[in-house]
Amino acid sequence: MARNARLAALLACLLTSAPVVGGNPTRLVLFDDLPTGPMALGKEEQRYLAFGEAIFDFYSDRQFSTLSSLVVNQARGLFNPDTTYAELLMGELYVSYGLPGEAEAIFDRLLRQDILAQTRAETFLHKAQLHYRQGEYATARRLLESRALQALPAELAGQRQLMLANILINEADFTGAARQLESVDPGSVAGAYARYNMAVAQLRGGDISRGMRALWEVIRLPPQDGQINALRDRAALTAGLTALREGQPDDARNALLQVRADGPFSNEALMVLGLVNFERGDARAALPLWLTLARRHPAHESVQEALLLAPRAYEELGADNQALAGYRVAAERYRSALHQVEQAIRNVDQPDWLSTLADNGGQRRDVDPMARLTRFEQATGEEMPYLYALFASHRFAEQHHQYQQIVRLRELLERHQRELPVLIDTALQRQRQQERVLGNAEQRLKALRARQEQLSEQAEMLAMAMPSRLDMQAPQDVADLPQSFMWQRIEALTAQPMDARQRQRLERVRGLLLWEIANDAEPRRRAQSERVSGLRDETRVQGLRTAALAQLLTDNREASRSNLPARLRAESTRIDALLRDTDDTLAELGQQLKNEALRVLADRRARLGEQLGEAHLAIARIQDAAYSRRGTGEARP
Repeated sequence: MARNARLAALLACLLTSAPVVGGNPTRLVLFDDLPTGPMALGKEEQRYLAFGEAIFDFYSDRQFSTLSSLVVNQARGLFNPDTTYAELLMGELYVSYGLPGEAEAIFDRLLRQDILAQTRAETFLHKAQLHYRQGEYATARRLLESRALQALPAELAGQRQLMLANILINEADFTGAARQLESVDPGSVAGAYARYNMAVAQLRGGDISRGMRALWEVIRLPPQDGQINALRDRAALTAGLTALREGQPDDARNALLQVRADGPFSNEALMVLGLVNFERGDARAALPLWLTLARRHPAHESVQEALLLAPRAYEELGADNQALAGYRVAAERYRSALHQVEQAIRNVDQPDWLSTLADNGGQRRDVDPMARLTRFEQATGEEMPYLYALFASHRFAEQHHQYQQIVRLRELLERHQRELPVLIDTALQRQRQQERVLGNAEQRLKALRARQEQLSEQAEMLAMAMPSRLDMQAPQDVADLPQSFMWQRIEALTAQPMDARQRQRLERVRGLLLWEIANDAEPRRRAQSERVSGLRDETRVQGLRTAALAQLLTDNREASRSNLPARLRAESTRIDALLRDTDDTLAELGQQLKNEALRVLADRRARLGEQLGEAHLAIARIQDAAYSRRGTGEARP
């Protein structure tokens, strides 16, 4: 009960009306000392905010926007060589865009600084990737074997080991490559690639049994995304080819059956699986595989081989009529393919072939204008099926990516060139408008400044005239307006003649009024002081505003006299020079790519011509054999 009574009393106290002070009720406000207005961000907060936006663009596949924002913030002074995280990201982007000089300068600058061990390890890794992509394997290996890379996190350590293993395989150090790959986490995507590369290293090193076991470990991986599934198919094809070369057709057949029928290696698997059955003497089992493969596009070399192998299987089975029809179909398919290759050569030789390819036939809608092309399904032209091997080449893919980037940069330059005339006209129009307005504005500002100075002086004089303490010698100075009127009226009546009784009554009224004035004098004087102080503050604020207006007018005057239009015209001239250099670079690089494409198409044409000749020879051979049997009366079972 006592506790309830105390709670009731406390609640009553809280619900009691607040006392009135100065005529306004006070309120109980929590956290009234916290700032309610906008707070300015410090430089470090601005830096983290800008880097957060760059990281968002980076992981949203907008690498060009990321690089642009980093460069802009670097020019603004927000990022500098001490912001290692921004420098590292910029170096990585320079590597991806094929700018080794800029990337190398950033990495060397970072390595000279006193940075965190993990940041130093990542810098070494990016520098090694730079040299690896340029084919400088000795320098890349030296960096990858550095002790500084021991501080790499687990996800980057796998990349380091894969890269180092590839370099060791290239140097024929298969034992060292396998040793590197054994330590990669087997549960990761990098671990799956590590097991496949380890199998390749062991096979090339002569350890066939261990290499086959490693390949089967990859084959038995559970189905996952397209990347892992394609790796499983590749491992199965490699195992089948290895077993076939070792004279183990049964093992080769078991491995090749693991390749998916709709995978990227299904053509090779069907052809090799048919060869396995054919080598085992089972032409009947090989025939349906080759027939299935022969129905596919003849641009693939395995399909071209199957067009001749299927009728060869018919011959082995004694079906000469079906074999003859098969060879005739093969000859027709080869002639059609030759026509397509000739048309492809003419298409490649067109001036706008690479531009059309880089635009994916007008269907390209990438978020990042510098993103690498990875799909060519929408690209028009009969040459694309015959150039798949060419685009699988790392060298050609990198050159084409550079061509694509230069094309995108040229588009950006053209867009800026189109925008410059509008910017120049806007700058000139703004300068003319400022010239018209500034004269009148300066005159008005001069008058405002004079008026503000006058008010400031009057406020200071009023403050100085106010006595520091109350003095009832001049009651009208501390009276309010009605009291002041009443005092003036009484003073006027006192000066007039009147009898003693009236004067006595007037003195009483005068005393009462004096008492009332004296009673309210102290709070009134305090209010007067506050008003005078507020007036002085207001005049000071007005002075600051006038100074700000004067500075604004000065800035506008400087802007009206700036050489911005001339600088924009100079920028237009510089862009014209850059466009000419870009056109020269595109012409040179495009010619290199065209020559490479024409070389590949010429090789395909020669190969198709040879296969067409083989088909015609087979047709003639079967027909001659048939005529010979008919002349001798021999029957073919």
